[in-house]
Amino acid sequence: MCDKVTAIVDGLKAEHADTIEIETVKVGDGDSQKEIEESDLKLHGIIAKNPAGEIVTTVEGHSYGKDKVEEVIALLSEE
Repeated sequence: MCDKVTAIVDGLKAEHADTIEIETVKVGDGDSQKEIEESDLKLHGIIAKNPAGEIVTTVEGHSYGKDKVEEVIALLSEE
């Protein structure tokens, strides 16, 4: 994730800690490049997975804000 989205997500972690696990990973760290390729993202973005590790949704890039991040969190909370 880029710094802008990381800040948004980190700001929501505590609020949703009881319902979902949120992890932010910078592009280039760990297995991020493999995760990006497997999720069909072009460069970077959000890869949201269910507890079984299956991709629920992805969001390309970083031109979105808090509303989109909250939408992804809501979708994951339904899983």
